[in-house]
Amino acid sequence: MVDLTLPNPRCTGCWLLEDDLLHNYIQYAEQWESDEALADHIRSDLYLRLLSAIELSQHPPQVNFYSATRTQGFELVERVRGELESPTSGTRAL
Repeated sequence: MVDLTLPNPRCTGCWLLEDDLLHNYIQYAEQWESDEALADHIRSDLYLRLLSAIELSQHPPQVNFYSATRTQGFELVERVRGELESPTSGTRAL
C-alpha cells in the first residue's frame, strides 16, 4: 500500500509501522496535502484495497484522521465513500 500511495503527488507521506507484532496489530499512516486530496484518495480503488484488508482483521480497527483543526474516525471513510453511487443499482457503495 505504501509503495502504491507515495507516487501520488498529493500524498506528502505514508508509513507502515509493525513495531507491536506481539499484540497482533500494525499501524498505517498517510499524510495528504489537503482534505480534498484525502477525500479523493478515500474514494479511490486503491483505498478500497485497504478497506478490504481491514475487513480481514480479527479485531475492529481503530481508525483516526487528524487535521490541524479536528480529529475524525471511520465515519469520515463512510461519509466520503458513501458519496459514491453504484452505477447499476443506485445504492451507495462503501
